[in-house]
Amino acid sequence: MSEPDSTHLNYVREFTKLSLWYVHKRLCEGEGDFKGTVNGRVNIYRNTTLYDGKRHPSNADVGQEWASILNQLKAIFDRHAGEPTTAKLEQAGLNLLWPYLKKRRGALPSPQDRPYECWSYNYSSARVHIYIFNVYQPASPLSDMYIPFAASLIRLLRDVQAERPDIEVVQCGSWLNSSPPFQALFPECWKQSAEPRPDVRYTMGHWGQFISRQGGFHARNGTLFRQTGKFPFPNLRCESPIAEVLAHLKESFPQAIAHNAERSGVSKP
Repeated sequence: MSEPDSTHLNYVREFTKLSLWYVHKRLCEGEGDFKGTVNGRVNIYRNTTLYDGKRHPSNADVGQEWASILNQLKAIFDRHAGEPTTAKLEQAGLNLLWPYLKKRRGALPSPQDRPYECWSYNYSSARVHIYIFNVYQPASPLSDMYIPFAASLIRLLRDVQAERPDIEVVQCGSWLNSSPPFQALFPECWKQSAEPRPDVRYTMGHWGQFISRQGGFHARNGTLFRQTGKFPFPNLRCESPIAEVLAHLKESFPQAIAHNAERSGVSKP
């Protein structure tokens, strides 16, 4: 039997404790109820073996087993109410959740198996929405793999133009929009359009910043979050005309253009 993935184990353990800390913080500040906060504000459920990849307790009934876990977790919060730190609460909550947490990380998709590597997209109204998942682990798309990362964005946006010429605007809501290397992929109007998304949800738009490029827990960001009570990288929604993004990428990332030209039959400069 293969050994558990120690990097992922570290992430699951520390991220779950951070999430329980955040639930406690919100409740102490009078922001929401226990069930709604655990289900809708932190990304615990999707890290459990109960998650089927579709239904989520923020908007669907996911069954009695999760309801029972929530009741037990609420009892833990009640039992540790008023303590000077959340250390005991976090450990007790982790002990309860541990049998349900995904202790092994599934095989990451290969960049070669995804046409746009780290990028994916969908359409909504008059915009294309782009999303990011690091398939380069343990390398970083914003350093080691910066050129392939930019090149695959070029391919995606060119294909969107061909597939949906009526769509002229690209949009992204993510903590990454607060990161200078990510901002550099886009024209100035991208940063100028930035709108804060203070309503914390369970999605990776907020919580992705606590995953290191190796797939473990990002300890520095976690420590900053605990110290300040604020996300180190605010979740921002940014947008720009697709044509302006492509013009910017062509001018600023000639190596990405060359990278695509070398992909036989995939893209030409």
